[in-house]
Amino acid sequence: MVGLMGMRRFQILLDEELDDALERQAARESVSKAELLRRYARERLQRLPPVEDDPLWQLVGADDDPGDAGKPVDIDAVVYGDRH
Repeated sequence: MVGLMGMRRFQILLDEELDDALERQAARESVSKAELLRRYARERLQRLPPVEDDPLWQLVGADDDPGDAGKPVDIDAVVYGDRH
């Protein structure tokens, strides 16, 4: 279980029928409605893959040229290569 330090408050509105069903299920499982909703969200939502798996990650630091002294660069040259 995640500690409260890693939690964010989130407020939603539920219709009465859904809230009643959620309350019954939470009682059956001896957990709060909030915990039940967190479980459902974790089951349904996919975690993002590590940023290093994104092909764009390969561009990070692509312009780490010590000779440019931090001057702006042509982003097209960085992305597509020098076409001169």
